Amino acid sequence: MAVVVETVNVVSKEVHERQAIAPTYLTGSFVDNDTDDHQLKVDARGKGRLTVAIDNPADNTMTVNVYGMHAAAGAVGDAGTFLIGTFTVTAAQDKNYQTVNDPFPWYLIQVTPAAADATNPTVTVYMDFSAF
Repeated sequence: MAVVVETVNVVSKEVHERQAIAPTYLTGSFVDNDTDDHQLKVDARGKGRLTVAIDNPADNTMTVNVYGMHAAAGAVGDAGTFLIGTFTVTAAQDKNYQTVNDPFPWYLIQVTPAAADATNPTVTVYMDFSAF
């Protein structure tokens, strides 16, 4: 199984890191055509609450792991990278989310489909930050 690092795009205006009380909304996506670990790395910019929401149009079962990191280039298994939340989007769902209240400087969201989907649907991952 390979690891595919995905791109994260800013949904709303970027907030300067001194303005940690202002929310930040990010989104990333990947094509659900494999069983790889799709990873999205995001800068918390001083915010302590993260909601990860998955929009899964193919209704494919997916495991979502949320890691807190102390280095922007952190990876699963590194010192300073900690598993802080896990949830599943089941085949019967097309959406699911979880909120974590564990403040870290960076987060890694890893989404792993249980099976490849031949129709190549796009899975969207929303990452919403707030200060509490």
